[in-house]
Amino acid sequence: MTVYYSEKIGLPKTDPQRWRLRVNELGRQYWDYIEEEDLKNDPQTPYVQYLLKGDEFECPIPEKPQSAFESARNCADFLALIQDESGVFPCQYKGPMFMSIGYVVACYFTNTPIPDHVRTEMIRYVVNTAHPVDGGWGLHEWDKSTCFGTCMNYVVLRLLGLPKDNPVCIKARKVLHALGGALATPYWGKAWLSLLNVYKWEGVNPAPPEMWNLPYSLKIHPCRWWVHTRAIALPLSYISSYKSQMPLTPLLKELRNEIFVQDFDTIDFSKHRNNVCGIDLYYPHTSLLDFANSILVGYDTIRPTWLLKESNDAVYELIKKELANTEHLCIAPVNAAFNTIVAYLEEGPESYNFKRLQERFKDVIFHGPQGMTTMGTNGTQVWDTSFCLQYFFMAGLADLDEYEELIIRCFKFLIRSQFTTDTVDGSYRDKRIGCFPFSTKEQGYTVSDCTAEAIKAILMVKNHPKFAYLGDYIDEDLLKKGIDGLLSLQNVGSYHFGSFSTYESTRANPALEKINPAEVFGNIMVEFPYVECTDSSVLGLTYFKEHWDYRRHDIDTAIERGVKFICDAQQEDGSWYGCWGVCFTYAGMFALEALASVNQYYETNEVVRKGCDFLVSKQMADGGWSESIKSCETHTYVRGKRGMVVQTSWVLIGLILAKYPHKEVIDRGVQLIMSRQKTRGDFDFEAVEGIFNHSCGIEYPNYKFLFPIKALGLYSKEYEQ
Repeated sequence: MTVYYSEKIGLPKTDPQRWRLRVNELGRQYWDYIEEEDLKNDPQTPYVQYLLKGDEFECPIPEKPQSAFESARNCADFLALIQDESGVFPCQYKGPMFMSIGYVVACYFTNTPIPDHVRTEMIRYVVNTAHPVDGGWGLHEWDKSTCFGTCMNYVVLRLLGLPKDNPVCIKARKVLHALGGALATPYWGKAWLSLLNVYKWEGVNPAPPEMWNLPYSLKIHPCRWWVHTRAIALPLSYISSYKSQMPLTPLLKELRNEIFVQDFDTIDFSKHRNNVCGIDLYYPHTSLLDFANSILVGYDTIRPTWLLKESNDAVYELIKKELANTEHLCIAPVNAAFNTIVAYLEEGPESYNFKRLQERFKDVIFHGPQGMTTMGTNGTQVWDTSFCLQYFFMAGLADLDEYEELIIRCFKFLIRSQFTTDTVDGSYRDKRIGCFPFSTKEQGYTVSDCTAEAIKAILMVKNHPKFAYLGDYIDEDLLKKGIDGLLSLQNVGSYHFGSFSTYESTRANPALEKINPAEVFGNIMVEFPYVECTDSSVLGLTYFKEHWDYRRHDIDTAIERGVKFICDAQQEDGSWYGCWGVCFTYAGMFALEALASVNQYYETNEVVRKGCDFLVSKQMADGGWSESIKSCETHTYVRGKRGMVVQTSWVLIGLILAKYPHKEVIDRGVQLIMSRQKTRGDFDFEAVEGIFNHSCGIEYPNYKFLFPIKALGLYSKEYEQ
């Protein structure tokens, strides 16, 4: 059993046997810490025991596999054990180390007590993810120590009650001071600290609320920005323009003395608006942004009070639409925390909106063996379930009776997850009826590749003779609306023609990236094109076209345009850069599968041949593939230390579907996967699989089951049968 650092230094922990994960039929999941007297009447589910790495978790030990198919089957048996009755596969979608600051600050600002069991486990998680050498924190769990990560997590620990003389705090404070102290933290960090009154708003670059009242016809209107960027900019413009801050408490006075390298009262914060630690600075300011900020700082001093009030009233109306469209979840935890503070300031602690936002925080705080943290969103439910359904069919497992219940659960969950209503008028959102989200229906945001993969998964079930009886659950008109929505997301205007972005088509000129204020992320100002989203969309459309005649010409045109974008996006060495997984390996798999869906293979297509040859050239001596997350930051392939199961699976999927002719290359990869399989049928986590905005890693815990199942199943169909 792993002994975590928090245990070595004697920090308290909760009783793991008292934790329960509550999941409803829409995939909503939150943790509950029950009383000891309720243990017998409310037993832990097997997947909770697995998630917490409890000794109580029991798993049958299958026979050692003698073939790739048997290996896939053993993994599938294990996956079935950790499925919830709702159909989802709960997991801790973790990695970013700047999420929990929002939850903790929102609670502290609004005088909302954090339950002791949550407080205890959040402290454990932060302590257990500190850098093993210097004791700081990075942008994500596997990162070097940065000023942003160290400052935010130091503040989190102190607000949660860890004393400043604790060895963890002493070590982290030393790192923070060496990195320049809180004055050098990036934009978002400065905003959180200003809310706490341990930094001054004059040291934060402005976000004027007036911009939300501009005519939408202007190409710089913020509702044309990428959804995550505008979702954060919206409440931040309210908070920063009002210069909201909480009263000083004794703890906050202590923090003023701890996080800076000079006396707080001697700091001229206005000179530090653009002061960012060089280690943090992934995307430096342009001269255009600095000039615009200097103008806005001056404007801030002459703005009429009535105009500020009118602008922020309009901002809050848009925030309320976000709350209505997402059942108060908001698109992600960062804007949810900012929105909670705005609702508290606008409506007070007894208001419905504030209380509902508080309640929904439970959906994004997830417990695990390291402790409890705030996830990147409220889960991966639809995404993982769609893949599970598809891969069981592609691997030949759906034909086996023992997986019928798993498939039915997955299928019914996807049916329940399809959007049946549109967003509130005036939300500046696209039509969503018929489309699918990444996590849950309640989260409320359409995603292109999630829509495509979910529709494909549903149709796979419908078209299989064994499951034909489930066809009555499908609303065919709703499914067609999903295709309408997917087609509407393709970029067919002036920007990135033929590609698919994430939540929307590109609404503004990518040159807006020149005013990107985030400093730690790149390509966040508008919807950029993504090879993976385009690949998945092509896959969904090609499969739909095989079985339906609906909008045939439009679908053919969209596929043709998408395929051309994929081919044009290939780099000279044959690779594709991936933005949502690590990195060239992940994108290469999706690209090769999409091209195979339009009958482009190794022997017949130069693009496919170059793509395969690039991947094969990266095979390691152990037969596997291993790419570092550094590839995402540097845009250059960076090799890992040893072959990894998930990445090897990605390559094998691409090679097999591309009909790569040299079987010995594929055999070696299969051997590596099978050699890493545990006796229970599962696989260990080896390295972070996901990425976003080029610089932040995020873990997809179910990938270590899903992609090996697919790779081994495809291999079995191609070579064993």
